[in-house]
Amino acid sequence: MSRGYGDASPSGSRPVAAKHKGGAERLLLSVRSKIGEALDVDGLPKEAETLLREAESLLRRGEHQLAQPRLGSEVEEMFLGADEHARRYLLQTYTEFDMDVVPAAQEAGQPSSPMSPSIRTTRALSGEAVIAALEKAGQFDFDAVAFSELKEVAGKPITVLGSYVLSSCGYIGQLEEQGWISCPARNFESRLTRFFTEIDRRYRPEVIYHNSSHAADVMATLHWCLRLPYFQKHTSLLDFAVSVIAGAVHDVGHPGFNNDFQKLTSSELALRYNDKSVLENFHVATCFEVIQRPESNWFSLLKTEFREADSQAEAVNLQQYVRKLLVSIVLGTDMAKHQKHLTELQDLASQEAKDSSNSMKRTEQLLTFALHAADISNPCKPRKIMMDWTQRVNLEFWAQGDEERRLNLPISRMCDRQQGVGSIPTGQFLFIKHVVEPYMSALVKLCPEASLLTTSLEDNKAFWQEKEKEKASFDDLFPGL
Repeated sequence: MSRGYGDASPSGSRPVAAKHKGGAERLLLSVRSKIGEALDVDGLPKEAETLLREAESLLRRGEHQLAQPRLGSEVEEMFLGADEHARRYLLQTYTEFDMDVVPAAQEAGQPSSPMSPSIRTTRALSGEAVIAALEKAGQFDFDAVAFSELKEVAGKPITVLGSYVLSSCGYIGQLEEQGWISCPARNFESRLTRFFTEIDRRYRPEVIYHNSSHAADVMATLHWCLRLPYFQKHTSLLDFAVSVIAGAVHDVGHPGFNNDFQKLTSSELALRYNDKSVLENFHVATCFEVIQRPESNWFSLLKTEFREADSQAEAVNLQQYVRKLLVSIVLGTDMAKHQKHLTELQDLASQEAKDSSNSMKRTEQLLTFALHAADISNPCKPRKIMMDWTQRVNLEFWAQGDEERRLNLPISRMCDRQQGVGSIPTGQFLFIKHVVEPYMSALVKLCPEASLLTTSLEDNKAFWQEKEKEKASFDDLFPGL
């Protein structure tokens, strides 16, 4: 399969409806909204879904015909200064421009524009604060904690962010255009949105760190990383989409107690997975369990015989390819594999000038490296973001230690609350020095465009050294908690 892809750039100009709709248009819009809500009902019979989609399509055509006389060039003046992705998103959210209506005059074969999120997700993407937060999506300093705490996003950060990144930025439309999926992009998007919604639901809100906010942070960091030129050159558009999905599911259902706790207590999960990458196996199995639900089965829409245009290469079963990739890179988030990843990453960085191959093994490696980097990237982020995650991860570790104490078990390393409250700076400094810094340095050697990872890391390392000298306690670092 080919490697290399650019940023999704919406193509084809589409008209925008005027600011005010007439009574007939408002009625059609209301009916279409009700149809959208009906389509979101779980367990909807397939025949009913087909009829509802046909009715929805007819309504869209009627809306477009009613709006056509008032379409004008004033659209070109809207939201000047915003980049193209943000501008189209703003048009979709804050005007009555319908991204799903294709004018009859559109030329056959013209690439499709991005598809709009589902009704419920669109409602979440409605406030100024959400718009401002999503403008940072794809940037290194995206604040997933603040994003997840927005009223419109609460409880569904994966769904909102995932729909924005893959749908509103046009990537799903490109999957259709390039022939990766066997259906219209809208159908794929609908199932993927329902998949994200169920994944959001299966993250445990009572878990302090490994929750849906952390998943959104990893998704956003992957979005930034995989759009760097090096990764765009060596991975495909499908690889990008799968990696964002992997970021969404990589900790789904996490109980707040780590692998060592699972094994020490002979938990149901430890017994099921024979003490091997216990939670990681659980996360990826949960992902495919959700995929088995018909309404969220985007996986079955991937082509089983994919061959690029004008290619004589053997056809590829994309469902097998994606399953292998998802399983491999999610299992790679097991921290017990960190040193193995570091060694392989250093080897790859030193051999890069000699080896420019794009084998499946190399793709798996690169995406595993990227997901693991995103998963441990908190110390690399701007100070406020870094501090938010530091507070959360320590509180979760201590909650595990409290439970170990209650069960009369040995207290795991970094999980003793009594010792930990006075040693956060030392713990963070050592984590950066021995775990994060060597890994990120190797990644930047491989991909120099990722230098932001080490720039902020150096600042934060110096910060923790200073706090260590001050003997700063948890209360000093996080007053008022």
